[in-house]
Amino acid sequence: MNTPVLTVAQMKAWEDEQNKAGLSYARMMEHAGSRAAEDFMRRFPSPQHTLVLCGKGNNSGDGLVLARILVQHNWPVTIMWLQGQQLSILAATNQACLPATVVACMDVSHLDSLLPTMQLVVDAVYGTGFHGELPQVVGQCFAAVAQADVFRVALDMPSGVAGDGDMVASGSFQAQLTYAFQALKPAHCLAQVRQLCG
Repeated sequence: MNTPVLTVAQMKAWEDEQNKAGLSYARMMEHAGSRAAEDFMRRFPSPQHTLVLCGKGNNSGDGLVLARILVQHNWPVTIMWLQGQQLSILAATNQACLPATVVACMDVSHLDSLLPTMQLVVDAVYGTGFHGELPQVVGQCFAAVAQADVFRVALDMPSGVAGDGDMVASGSFQAQLTYAFQALKPAHCLAQVRQLCG
């Protein structure tokens, strides 16, 4: 079976077509986050202490869906906000749906004390639309996670990697498993990025 490869623009066009045909952006986000959560629960039969690193765009929305479903299955989940909480509309909608047992943490300075209690760390910061360099606080967070005794997962693309493969920022997230949503992106096919994807 050949896995399709879509550029970021092609992926956006596909999503727009699906939305016009009746599969809403919110439902696509629900599918992405829930499929990742389902695979987590297959891979790890018992609940794992999970830290979800969130940005403010739709990749964080995918992470919030995943967090909600894991908590519904009695997984302990902590959300760490790396870019404040001025979220995209879809991400904010999913934030409002989080169960009360989800722990939210605004202060990255707590990371050093949090990481030893975690078993999984999920990167839901940027996704495929990243460009430029990582903010210092995000890079420091990723560096600490890379050194921790945790299993590292990226949603769609390790943060710091542009989906079309034209940019790989220094300090990009180092995942051991990456869930590519709907299709591979050009960056997934690059040897340098494959090392970051796991």
